[in-house]
Amino acid sequence: MPKIRLMIVDDHEMVRLGLRAAFEPEADIAIVGEASNGAEAVAKMSTLDPQIILMDVRMEKMGGIEACREIKSRNPNVHILMITSYTDEDAVFASMLAGASGYLLKNVSRLELLKSIRHVASGQTLLDPHTTKQVMGQMSNLAGNTSPTGAGEDLTEREREVLALIARGYTNKQIAEALFVSEKTARNHVSHILEKLDLSRRSEAAAFAVEHKLVQPRDRWTIDQ
Repeated sequence: MPKIRLMIVDDHEMVRLGLRAAFEPEADIAIVGEASNGAEAVAKMSTLDPQIILMDVRMEKMGGIEACREIKSRNPNVHILMITSYTDEDAVFASMLAGASGYLLKNVSRLELLKSIRHVASGQTLLDPHTTKQVMGQMSNLAGNTSPTGAGEDLTEREREVLALIARGYTNKQIAEALFVSEKTARNHVSHILEKLDLSRRSEAAAFAVEHKLVQPRDRWTIDQ
């Protein structure tokens, strides 16, 4: 049986060493390489050809979510499992929309991590159950408090463009680059969107965009309870 080809991406060397030590004894997993940031991971893709990438969310140069979006656009068959030390609803939404196959916290046990890798390798998706409950609950509440009729009708055409980019996990800097405006202008657009939609967080704006079909997630997510 072919081994699961795994790539580890984390900006802390000790974390990468620890993860490698967790996987190396497993007969069905082969670590094909490592990267210390998202840009390095993108650059190594063609050479390493991993089946699964275990990707840290927060890294210098290029974060995990941006790298996930870039890698999935080039290699849609690669499965990316995001892992982080923090429970962050904004990061979960952004990971979902970037096309990641799952999102786990770093306090997960070795056995659960191995189970997750094999689960994703089989083509399934997962989220940390506690994080999932928070995020999906927020989406449900938001859906219940908004009307699908004329959703976002007060937004300008440019604000709708910005909202779509927010839902795809773009930062203000990335929005500015995509729309060829200043970062200050992008930040102002985001503030106006939140004010018009009567929302307080970017994650709520992302949920609004998905709920009202202003943007679609790249993959359908299932919840692994």
